Amino acid sequence: MAKILISSLGTGTLKKDNISAREYRDAVYKFNDSDKAYRTSFIAAALSERLQVDRLYLIGTSKSMWEEVYRYFSTASQQPCDDDYWIELVEAVSNFKPGDKKLGDDDLIKVNSAIDNYLKYIKADATGGSHCYIIDYGLDEKEIWSNFDVMMRIGETLSEDDEIYLDITHAFRSIPLFLYIMLDLIGILKFRKDFKLAGLYYGMLDVIGELGYAPIVDLSSLYNMTLWTRGAYNFLNFGNGYLLADLINSQEVSDRIRNISDIVNINFIDEFKREIDRLSGQLKSTDSSDHVIKYMEPYLMTFVDRFKSANSSSRLQFALAKWYFEHKRFAQCYICLAEAIVSRILEEYRARDSRIGWNNPNRKKIKNLIHRPNFNTMDKFRDLYKVYKEVSDTRNLIAHAGFADKEEAYKEAIDKLHTHIRNTEKYVFNNMNLKQIPELFPFNTLNDK
Repeated sequence: MAKILISSLGTGTLKKDNISAREYRDAVYKFNDSDKAYRTSFIAAALSERLQVDRLYLIGTSKSMWEEVYRYFSTASQQPCDDDYWIELVEAVSNFKPGDKKLGDDDLIKVNSAIDNYLKYIKADATGGSHCYIIDYGLDEKEIWSNFDVMMRIGETLSEDDEIYLDITHAFRSIPLFLYIMLDLIGILKFRKDFKLAGLYYGMLDVIGELGYAPIVDLSSLYNMTLWTRGAYNFLNFGNGYLLADLINSQEVSDRIRNISDIVNINFIDEFKREIDRLSGQLKSTDSSDHVIKYMEPYLMTFVDRFKSANSSSRLQFALAKWYFEHKRFAQCYICLAEAIVSRILEEYRARDSRIGWNNPNRKKIKNLIHRPNFNTMDKFRDLYKVYKEVSDTRNLIAHAGFADKEEAYKEAIDKLHTHIRNTEKYVFNNMNLKQIPELFPFNTLNDK
């Protein structure tokens, strides 16, 4: 694991006594939790010392003040400064014009070395590997995508367990914004999960006149808003609340959301209703310390209320089937739809005798009943049988990984789902003849084989 600081570099201002040398003005920086002051022209130096980083990535254009970076970090680590190299950098940077070839890695090797020497000067076991990255101004789409390639190069150097810190104090405002967005993308593409910054720092130079120093503030909570947004979206739309659960401080609410996510993914419907009821109560009673969750609660309750009102197992399964369909989770939709039909008929038997359980042998009896010729040929149940058979056949196909007899059977299965849902509502849940089933077909005569 390495601690890595990513910072952006601007052009600075010309020194009053030297028309060819540039600098960031010296400033006194302080962190909110410490009285220690850091007097430096580079906030990256203050952050490196405070955070004890192993590696520093500087991102700037070919006009950025690379010569001053080299001079500053060489001097700060008591290393000799190569004046000839410094002059070469000054000339390369000052002569650069839009359209010219950008500075390359070879041009900045000694700058990288100077930074590493500084990091090892303040932290003997720093791993090194600092690097300066040159980007374009981002004036058009071509330059934006060129910058995208550079950011992805940075992503290739990051490991999943690295601690990443981002400094957004200097350079074009577009660069820190671009970095902010790209780190989020890199986390998803490379690590297959949401990327969490260890720190997002901004040196508030504008308030030096009022405070006498520039406070360094950690804006990580703002970066985490992107995680809150994705977490809420995933839960409300797909029932995947793992990220949201990680962000919520309330252990009870977090556990409920994580349990619901597990249940939705494994499709254990009998546990789902209990967890929904528990989450509903906890959302109403929890005085959460999360600033976001109090605004998110009404939206979470819309998810809860959708299923909380289901007054029977079959209605809950049917509600889940419709929800799965709306969010294109077609396999789970078919499973819930088939089981909702079986549950609805079994409920009629349980209404006569509560000792009849929900166990698999009893559900098998209902499935056998639906396929009995003296049941499925009756006018009042013929359409019920038809929709169940089509749904059940597709459900079984899905369970066996979809080895169908014809090409593009999956498209047909998806296209028919809306009709299946409508017919289930019509021929099962709105079929008043279901109440006659226990008399027409006594439970003790049903076969579970």
